[in-house]
Amino acid sequence: MNRPTNSSSTSPSTSQSLHRRSSRSLPATLTALVLLAAAVACAWIGITRITTGTWPDFLRSGREATASLTWNSPAVITAAILLALLGLTLLLAALLPGQHSTIRLNEPDNRRAGTSEAVLTRRGLSKIAAAHIDRTDGVDRSSVTTTAKRMDVNVRTPLHDAGDLSNRLEAALTTKMHDLGVTPKPVIQVRVRTTND
Repeated sequence: MNRPTNSSSTSPSTSQSLHRRSSRSLPATLTALVLLAAAVACAWIGITRITTGTWPDFLRSGREATASLTWNSPAVITAAILLALLGLTLLLAALLPGQHSTIRLNEPDNRRAGTSEAVLTRRGLSKIAAAHIDRTDGVDRSSVTTTAKRMDVNVRTPLHDAGDLSNRLEAALTTKMHDLGVTPKPVIQVRVRTTND
């Protein structure tokens, strides 16, 4: 994904417009599930009240059980602490910045035009690395997982003796990351297993 930058900016690395952070899917999902459950429960309770003329049994028994509780009872204090922790977790997950979901690509100095910048998603970088590894002799299949600082590569090989295959793959990936201009370069770790393992 490319985006032109203003020529007055100091360098492409200073722009944050393409360097996105991860979405807040966890707090949004949890909040949506809680609200959905509350809406379904309220709808069911209301429909039961309208059709039968009485409240559901669990509401009556629940009201009787809560009537005997006091503010300083252990059950009330425990429920309050759990709800406070849940609320604090959701608040922090919503407010704190998530990990960057993209990786910046810098062109080599001899090819740099100075008018554009590019980023790549971590998933996209993993796919590029896996495709590069799969073309190597002695590799049956591979899976690559990339985080902000690491790239973990798991390789299956039909060879009985892998020899220095992991070192060769690591060197090939390091060269590939340099050619792509990945900044900062992740620490690459390659694990090789034979197909019979």
